[in-house]
Amino acid sequence: MAREVVLDTNVIVAQLDPADVFSERAHELGRRLRDDGAEIVLLDVPVGEAISVICRCARERRSLKPNVDVSLATVRNWAEAGFIRWVAGEGKRLIGSILDVIGETGAKLNFNDALLVVLQREGLIGEVASFDRGFDVLPDFRRVE
Repeated sequence: MAREVVLDTNVIVAQLDPADVFSERAHELGRRLRDDGAEIVLLDVPVGEAISVICRCARERRSLKPNVDVSLATVRNWAEAGFIRWVAGEGKRLIGSILDVIGETGAKLNFNDALLVVLQREGLIGEVASFDRGFDVLPDFRRVE
């Protein structure tokens, strides 16, 4: 079985928005993961959060605004091709553990990030590709960048 690597929101945003500060790093990370034979996994929660970030950037950025239409079309294609794994429903079952992780980190992680931590601890996902060093407060969390 191939090594699974979940893309965090910041990596997805950087791949959708060429003006994002991490865009070049995100594309290089994707190439490196594919070259290593990793299976790149998109989860609904980070994908949804990424679209929210893209929309906010389109409203607030003064120049080099992301192309919302292209981002929406890309995500629609991912969904229609079955590339998105749907895990949001797990939040109901895992709510206590998610809130515990937020507390454990002193609120350094938000709800969606804590969900990724819990999913990984439960063995439902593997490593997470993220540029967010906030995850590093948890020594058991497996993050790649």
